[in-house]
Amino acid sequence: MSEMSYKNLSVCIITKDQGTKLKKCLSAVKEHLPEAEIVVTDTGSHDDSMKIAREFTKNVNVFPWCDDFAAAKNDSVLMASNDLILILDTDEYIEGMIGDVKVLISQHEKYPDAVGRIRRTSTFINEQGYKVNYEEWVNRLFDRREFQYEGCIHEQLVRKNREDKNDYKTYKTTLHILHDGYDLSEEQKQEKAERNIKLLKKAISENGEDPYLFYQLGKTYFSVKMKEEASENLLWALELKPDPDMEYMADLIELTGYALIGTGHADLGLEIAGKYRSELRYSTDADFMFMYAMLLMNNERFDEAIETFISCTLLDESGTEGTASYMAWYNAGVICEVRGEFEKAREYYKKAGDFSDAKEGIRRCGI
Repeated sequence: MSEMSYKNLSVCIITKDQGTKLKKCLSAVKEHLPEAEIVVTDTGSHDDSMKIAREFTKNVNVFPWCDDFAAAKNDSVLMASNDLILILDTDEYIEGMIGDVKVLISQHEKYPDAVGRIRRTSTFINEQGYKVNYEEWVNRLFDRREFQYEGCIHEQLVRKNREDKNDYKTYKTTLHILHDGYDLSEEQKQEKAERNIKLLKKAISENGEDPYLFYQLGKTYFSVKMKEEASENLLWALELKPDPDMEYMADLIELTGYALIGTGHADLGLEIAGKYRSELRYSTDADFMFMYAMLLMNNERFDEAIETFISCTLLDESGTEGTASYMAWYNAGVICEVRGEFEKAREYYKKAGDFSDAKEGIRRCGI
């Protein structure tokens, strides 16, 4: 591949009826990437989104919504003046970065045939009802001459004009963003889930037995507490034997475990998770091990559950906040308290630090 050079960066955003979040998103782009071009593509807003967009950029376009996120993003990319593209969602806000636009450009010039990943911190309510942070790396920086989006929902970057569209390398950029797309009212969650379920079922009907789509369908049902439907689709995704090296595999297994706990089938969850327990990828992942401990606890294998929760605290933090620290100590304490082992419960609760429920546990168990 010939050497590439870039004059500048274009930040492309598709949006609909999220004026408040769009303003926050664009303000952060202007603050951290003031030299970058901003492209906003509206897919049918009825609020003041387009007016807000024009306060930040002249490049505001309309794309008639056709139930296809890839089509909308590809259209937005075509409207850009530069070949180097950074994709952001309306509910994502640049929190910080090392350097400036020139640093991002020079970094990509070292890997012109690759896709840059940005670190994203999301907030969500976990299975135990606590608001926690989740960190992941997402593919967002690319050369539009080499890549495009594919998939009507949960769209993925793929190579253009290549037999193996998914054969490309990635690298980590210096960019960090915050994401509040999961921080929604129950009504908003339901509306979003209904839209996504419709699109995922459409994609499945068009693409056949793709385990990734069934994983996303199960994940969507899980987000609105439809555990039976979630379990059915997550189990089918596993039955289709996805590539074990796929990045979503860990989340698929963990969600399956939690969904089966929620439907009263923790025994099946333990059987499935046990197949992966000895693999280094999972035995060193605090999120997986925490889920495995929850399965043990729900199967009344309490001693093993406590031992596994404690082992989580010896691991590095994974994506979900607390699984390698206070949440693990807290759950070990809960088991001991229920068993009447109050001294041991206090010991574990104290190790959970400032976690409010652990402090309440200490009070219940006596000083």
